[in-house]
Amino acid sequence: MPISYGPPPRTNVLLAVTHEKIDRLQRILEGHEVNVVVTVPEAMQALKDKSYGIVIIGVHFDDSQMFSLLSEVRTRAPYRKVPILVVLGERGRALSDVAVEGLDHAVKAMTANGFLDLRHFPDDDDGNARIRRIVDYLILINGDLQHLARAGQQVVGIPERRRAAS
Repeated sequence: MPISYGPPPRTNVLLAVTHEKIDRLQRILEGHEVNVVVTVPEAMQALKDKSYGIVIIGVHFDDSQMFSLLSEVRTRAPYRKVPILVVLGERGRALSDVAVEGLDHAVKAMTANGFLDLRHFPDDDDGNARIRRIVDYLILINGDLQHLARAGQQVVGIPERRRAAS
């Protein structure tokens, strides 16, 4: 029997993408509090002003400053564990499949939680629902991990499990 999860709680989302992707991603994220930024300085100010449950960054954000923003987000203590999802919109001719695979590996090496090539998700109800499930999953997992971390901090004096001698 498959496990079913309810929707995640309403979450603050920092959306750092190009103008071309704002409308689609805002539709996908309906129900969450979405803060759209279009430059790195705006994103940095937004990170200071509010707490976010997920950060979504477009590859071509602010003239391809995605790596800079990803690095900046991860260097801030409150955001070291917050999920980051990197999205690629239109590729253009410059990005081959090999380059896209390289981007996928690079953003994950920089501790992003996921990389989505939006070309694999049509801009229709089904494609957008699939993207929404991925975002919701990242939000839910983050919430569960934070809950476990808080619970672990409250538990004191539990003896360490020891391996039985063979």
